[in-house]
Formats: sequence, structure tokens, C-alpha cells
Amino acid sequence: MESKSETILSDEQQQQYRYEYKYSYEYKYQYPYQQKKMQFVQNRLTPYLLILLFTFAISVVRLFMIPEWSMARQVFSFFMQTISMIGIWHLVKWLSKVLDKYIPFEQGPMRRVLIQLSICLLLLAPVVLFAVSYSRPYLPTFVNQKFVVVAVVFFVVMVALFNFSFYASYFYNNWQKSLLEKTELEVQAAQLEKEKFDLQYHQLRNQVNPHYLFNTLTSLDGLIHTNPELASEFVRHMAKVYRYVLHHKESEVVCLYEELEFIQHYIELLHIRYGDGLRIRHNISDAASDKGIVMVTLQLLIDNAIKHNIVQANEPLHIDITDDGDYLVMKNNKQLRKQIETSNGQGILHLQQLYAYLTDKQIQIDNSETSYTIKIPLL
Repeated sequence: MESKSETILSDEQQQQYRYEYKYSYEYKYQYPYQQKKMQFVQNRLTPYLLILLFTFAISVVRLFMIPEWSMARQVFSFFMQTISMIGIWHLVKWLSKVLDKYIPFEQGPMRRVLIQLSICLLLLAPVVLFAVSYSRPYLPTFVNQKFVVVAVVFFVVMVALFNFSFYASYFYNNWQKSLLEKTELEVQAAQLEKEKFDLQYHQLRNQVNPHYLFNTLTSLDGLIHTNPELASEFVRHMAKVYRYVLHHKESEVVCLYEELEFIQHYIELLHIRYGDGLRIRHNISDAASDKGIVMVTLQLLIDNAIKHNIVQANEPLHIDITDDGDYLVMKNNKQLRKQIETSNGQGILHLQQLYAYLTDKQIQIDNSETSYTIKIPLL
């Protein structure tokens, strides 16, 4: 019952698809590259740039506070401070990497930062004491005990800022991760909307499939000459089938009892066409009848069974439609055709995708050697 005719989209739908494709392409290809580039700048270059700016600012202050130092000594101090701060940064970076394995931020961010800061200060304390003791004879006269205390406090604050930078990086990465997840969900939602439209169009196309209409009109033409009364009944059932299609063409889900009323007329058309070669029975409980189903699901399943199996009076195709809890069950015996026309194998797949969009319950298929059973979740 399916054809391979191309989907004709309106200008607005084509524009929407181009937007969705562009959105998906930028997310898949361009955005990750920009993200990696940004992370490289943030993680590799920014700390060193800040260290250079900070040590340069200290050097300018020192140049005015200690003018008696030669320029060579000022430059040497600048390089030594820069190297020292870069060394401290790498120590903090290494320590953070080690603690990530044993005390990750997820176990308590503040606890982790305090432990990391304490360990870092303990490791740096001997180095600082040695540096102060070694450089005391070369310090200016205004560097008294209070000045040293202030310098030490300033040093502790600087180390704390280094450590807190990893704390800030942790929250920034989490925010960035959530942003990526949100973007991915939006792309998936856009893709699902596109697939939903394709499935709806495919579904509507099946409802008025030219191949089905051709076969129906051919059968009608034969009846008009051989049995006019039966032909009249055939037309009445056909009219009710298409009235149902037109009445619910904007609907995605209908009540099962409406679908059963429609499918009864459709079954009558099939019985007129195939006679005793097709035997369809349905027994649905009242509870299941009030539940929802995707429109023309039963037609698609019946057509699929007829399309793949032999339908002859001496080899009748039996189709049973029942319900089992929250599922509609259709079962038919297998007597497969050797060659199947007008089939691209996508009908059941499209139906599975559409139901996956509407419910968490999946379509269940049992394809044995003697029978084919499909269970459709009721909505």
C-alpha cells in the first residue's frame, strides 16, 4: 500500500527544515570546534596571561618604591616572580588533578577547595620561609616585620585565588555541559518534529494511496457489471471509509472504538474483494475501546498482512484482533508471498517511530515460522 513518491513540502516547511538542518550541522560540526578552541584559550593561555599582567603590575609598583635598584635587577626580579608564580600555578594544577581522583568536587565543593588550599599552603610554606630568610639581607630598609606579614597574607590570598579558580572552572564546566545538553535536546526535538511531520505525511498518503484506490475502483468496475446491488453496497462502505479519513485528517490519535467502526467498513470492502480468502475477527474489551490509537493503524496492519501473505479461498488468511492490557494485539497466520509488489519495508518502521514519539511503551513484534503477531500500545 506504500509508494515511493516524493514528499511535497510548502515553502514554509522547507524553510523550517533548512533551519533545522543548519542548527543540527552547527551543533554537530562547528560548535564542538569553537568549544575546543575556547577551552584551549581558557585552560592554557588565560592563566599565563593573568600571571604576566600581575607580575608586571608588581614590577611597576616596585620600580617606584625601590628606585635605587638598577634596571637589570628590576628585570631579573620580574622574571623570577613570573617563574615563581607559574611554578605555583603548576603546583596547584597538579594538586587539583590528583585530588580529582580522591576528593572530587561532587562530594562537596567547599570541602574540596579548603583541603586543596591547606595542602598547597603546607607544600609552599617551607619554600616561602626559605626565600624570606635568604633574601632578607638584600631587602630595602622599609621592609620591616609588618611589611613581611602583609606580604605573606598577600601571598596566601594569591594562592587561594589560584585554588578557587579551579572551583570556578568546575562550575563553569558544569554550566557549559548543561548548555550542551540543552542544545542537544533542542536539536533532537527539532529532528523529532521533522520526523513527526514526515510520518504524518506518510500516514496521510497511505490513507488515499493511489495503488489502493486503483485496486478498489477496479473491483468496483467488475461488480457494476456482475452484481450491481453488491456494487452499491461496495460504494457505501467506500464512502464511509473516506468520510472517516476526511473527518479525522487533522487528528493524530483517535479512540479505538472509532477506529473499529471505520475498520469494519474497510473489512467489508476487503471481504467483497477477496471473498473467503480473507477472514478477519476482532474481539475488543470495553476498557480498551475507550483508549487511544494512532489513526488508521489497523488499516496499515491489515494491509501489511495482506501485502505479505497469500490470500486465496483455498488458503485463507486469518487475522485476529484482540487486546491484552494496554496493548492492541493483531495476529495472522503466515503464508508468505514469493514476490511482494509496492513495498519498501518502511511501513512498520514508520509506525514504530510514530508511537515512540507518542508513548514510552514500544511496539512488540513476534515473528515466528507460522504466525506474525504485533502488539500496539494503546494511548
